[in-house]
Amino acid sequence: MRVLVFGAGAVGSVLAAMLSSGSEVDVAVRRDRASRIAKDGITIVGAMERTVRPGTVPRGRYDVIFIATKAYDVAAAADAVAPYADEGTAIVSLQNGMRHLDLLSERFGDRAVLAPTTMGAARAGPETVRLAAIGTTVVGSPAGGGERAAAVAALLNSAGLKSEVSEDIASEVWMKAVVNACINPLAALAGVPNGRLLERKALLSIAEGACSEAVGASEACGIVLPYRDAFARVKWVIGSTRDNRCSMLQDLEAGRRTEIDEINGELVRKGESAGVPMDINRSLWTMVRAAEGRGLSSKCGGST
Repeated sequence: MRVLVFGAGAVGSVLAAMLSSGSEVDVAVRRDRASRIAKDGITIVGAMERTVRPGTVPRGRYDVIFIATKAYDVAAAADAVAPYADEGTAIVSLQNGMRHLDLLSERFGDRAVLAPTTMGAARAGPETVRLAAIGTTVVGSPAGGGERAAAVAALLNSAGLKSEVSEDIASEVWMKAVVNACINPLAALAGVPNGRLLERKALLSIAEGACSEAVGASEACGIVLPYRDAFARVKWVIGSTRDNRCSMLQDLEAGRRTEIDEINGELVRKGESAGVPMDINRSLWTMVRAAEGRGLSSKCGGST
């Protein structure tokens, strides 16, 4: 099977490394990284130890294309991968947030497959990634096409990436957004690993308030979350990833743009559009953008 991983950050690098054992894998990265990968390969350490040298020049048609970019780059990535896909290609998105849910469905129809993951991985060097936990990847088609999603899940499972198929992937995407909205901005602003949120009552109280708002937004939008007690799920994720420095914290520390617009920002837009007060999530959105050096302009209001 021919596989293209578009964007080899932490998660994309793990995908490329693990899928290389049974598939022909290429990665699409910037030119400077392509030369380093061609020379030194991609190395995974931690829960798995492996070095691979995937191709770095996308060519021809692929059976599966994984879009593993940051959430704010999905639209550009969708344009970039289109020449390498045909009607039989599965276009798989692993992004945080929710904007990609509608974007990829509209662009690729039943070829779009969403795959929210709890994989814990972080850069440990230029082309080295530390894999803390393989986690679970939930796979589903927003258009309801189960066969394509099942094939992607089988591919991931065969490579050692625990995966399961969901018949309601929109609910899973929302749930991951709710969890991320409660953990990532607080850990990023406090500059702490996830587990510290359980130890600091003030932070945990804010997380609970953000969760309550997000659940209200999901209900107003007709989404039934897969966990009845959403905050219990949030606390479970915090505990199971207690040593992780979340991607939003890593982005702030590196001076990069975060995915706050696509996580809390999107929840605010959807919630406020449905008449749900989203004051805590809006405050977290505002503060993270301020920490990045980006203000929250009037164009970022709930009606846009």
